[in-house]
Amino acid sequence: MDHFTLPPAFKSPSPEILHKIEEAIQSFSVITDVPVTFFNTNGEIQWECHRQSKFCNFFDVYKDPRSVCSKNLASSAKLATQLGEPYVFVCKAGLVKIAVSLILNGQVAGCFMAGPIIMGGLKESIITNVFSLNNIHFDSYPKIILFLRSMKIFKPKEVSHLASLLGSCVLASITHNEDYASINSQYKEQKRIGENLQRYKKENKTMPYPYELENQLIESVKDGDTNKSLSLLKKLLGELSLIEVGDVTSIKTKVLGICTILSRIAAEKSSLSQEQTESYFYDMNMLNQAVSFQELSILASNLIENISQVIASSSYSGKSQIIKQAIQNINENYKNRISLKTVADYLHTNPSYLSVLFKQEMGMTFTDYLNQTRINKSCELLANTGINLIDVSMQSGFDDQSYFSKVFKKMKGITPKDYRKVNAK
Repeated sequence: MDHFTLPPAFKSPSPEILHKIEEAIQSFSVITDVPVTFFNTNGEIQWECHRQSKFCNFFDVYKDPRSVCSKNLASSAKLATQLGEPYVFVCKAGLVKIAVSLILNGQVAGCFMAGPIIMGGLKESIITNVFSLNNIHFDSYPKIILFLRSMKIFKPKEVSHLASLLGSCVLASITHNEDYASINSQYKEQKRIGENLQRYKKENKTMPYPYELENQLIESVKDGDTNKSLSLLKKLLGELSLIEVGDVTSIKTKVLGICTILSRIAAEKSSLSQEQTESYFYDMNMLNQAVSFQELSILASNLIENISQVIASSSYSGKSQIIKQAIQNINENYKNRISLKTVADYLHTNPSYLSVLFKQEMGMTFTDYLNQTRINKSCELLANTGINLIDVSMQSGFDDQSYFSKVFKKMKGITPKDYRKVNAK
């Protein structure tokens, strides 16, 4: 059987798309035992699948472009295109066929014809029509009758299901789905990591533990920045996979350690409900039972996402979804230039309304909360790092060190420098 191709005059899609179409139609044909033929826009046979089960191939009239068969196929293909869905029709011999038009980039590329098949039962009229349409030699009678009687008989409802299935096969092959593409991308990423593992193993290379990446992940989760946390986790898992040469047990031990730290931080920063506590316990237990790197990655991502979101909303226990989202946005973007207006635009709401609602729900203004978030972050940097005050102010979201010191002293009662002397570890 030739590979599925399109006519030279048609602007062909990528080889990947053509392969997906061929693979889908072959799967349909093998599992249903129904032959499928692809005709180009001129009514010429371009590709056949399961050809040995195709009854039409017994007869020359089927391939004659001037015959009643060709005209019947052409009109059915046209109708399938106009309908935009599978079209079930009865050929001149009384056998059933299913037409599904192939449309790519707004251009009709041809039509898939499934069949012929027998619907309901092998009627005497079908045999009569077959012989009347074709100039059949007497010696061929037994062979043709036996072939007809060996064909599978489908009920009308089954034919309807076949039509839906064929249409879905064609549509799924040419339609890009972001969700499945994302999953497939993750699979390819894991495959790439596996190949890197083998290469590093052969070269006997050693890699240092990515402490910096781990610290960035912990800080990101503490900030409630879910998207950044998940991105950092993905990088960390990739490096751990290389360091441990794919040993899932060793990788799992390190990931469980990180998740334990983060769970404790979540408990300290927020008042966890019984349900949340049980959820963490369940997620950690599931993570501990992971048997593959992919499973470990998915479970760790889910746990990190949950912890990050709990921390992000820990300063608010009200019921307003707008304020919850506003707080999450602040926690994720406090290092950037954000304002009441930018957050309001993000939430598609009026700045004045957000200002009033924020003060009402939080007991402080938007600006005060933003500054409080930035100052709390600066306290962590002052206590845990030795970076200079300019960098502390920048990493906390303040553009001006003087303004940072002023706000810090107002909120904490002492200067950033004095705070570091008292709290530095």
